[in-house]
Amino acid sequence: MTSIAFDSDSYADRAVRGMRYLGDVLELGPGFAASTADAVALLFGSWGHRTSRGIEESEKARRGAPFEYSLVLDADRVDVRIFFRPLAPNGATTARASWQQGWRTLETLEDRGVAELVHARTLRDLFQPRSDRAAFGLCTAVSVRPDGIGASKVYFDTMAAGIERNRDLVGEALDRLGHGPAWRWLQEHDPHGLAHLIPAFFSLDLHTSPRARVKFYTTVDERSTSALAARVGELSDTARSTAAAFVDSMSADSSQALAGPGVRPTLCWSMTSRSDAQPDDATLYLPFNRYAPDREDALSRLRKLLAPALYPKMENLVRATEVENPFHWAATKLNRTGSALTLYVAADIVEAASTAS
Repeated sequence: MTSIAFDSDSYADRAVRGMRYLGDVLELGPGFAASTADAVALLFGSWGHRTSRGIEESEKARRGAPFEYSLVLDADRVDVRIFFRPLAPNGATTARASWQQGWRTLETLEDRGVAELVHARTLRDLFQPRSDRAAFGLCTAVSVRPDGIGASKVYFDTMAAGIERNRDLVGEALDRLGHGPAWRWLQEHDPHGLAHLIPAFFSLDLHTSPRARVKFYTTVDERSTSALAARVGELSDTARSTAAAFVDSMSADSSQALAGPGVRPTLCWSMTSRSDAQPDDATLYLPFNRYAPDREDALSRLRKLLAPALYPKMENLVRATEVENPFHWAATKLNRTGSALTLYVAADIVEAASTAS
């Protein structure tokens, strides 16, 4: 295992501390704790020593971090993932610097045998930042497991060539990867969604199996559950019913949740080689801490969704945090029944819980 000896406030040490805390609360075993330092050293590389982004920002923003955690909850299993934007070793990070650092990380993952970059390289020239309005450059997410790094994915910046070209980039990327028919299906069946390609992510699973997903993200502008269900119902009746049930299960006032102000939900379209003519699936992301802001209400909703063996661990995590509902996003796939629930939590919330324990 690789050891890290950064300052205790460095991003690398905060990530190790946070993931080890999650591993303890979720009872992932000593192997998980042992693997975190090696994983973070590999992923954060030459910028893990940093303690800030190197830009002018508020005190609240400085307490944040360029990474977050997600917990994939499937039956009684938990998969801990870390999502991050690579920073420059020093100073402010431009989209181009993030791109360069990110590719170094991807190639290191490839060298370790935990990522295949065939599809990423097919799109490398397309998503290389070349506009001053590029949003972020490149982000990466990986699963950290007791035996080391598991599945990984890359997030390319659809604003790489400027805002006015983001739709063209998504379409060309899908064509290059053999998903042109699915893109044309979406142009016919979700034209409004394709006009709102925010967040500006185009993501790839970094393997080449038939299950490897190619995804892009759209804003949910629909102001009612019925309108959202009708939109995703173009994919399947299962997607229609799952979307409506998910809004109801994650919202204190499901009839009004989508009508309220603030952060909008996100709908992600997913393509695989298993489905040529249309998307294989869609994922709905809801701002869970806004839709269920009360701790006891949020826990009641999780109790209904989680396996009995898993719920007490998640309850311990929620009660250990300083906020009522620590999960800013909750997500599930729509086109298959019984899909996993994924919850997203900010690094600073986990940090506060870990240092208070």
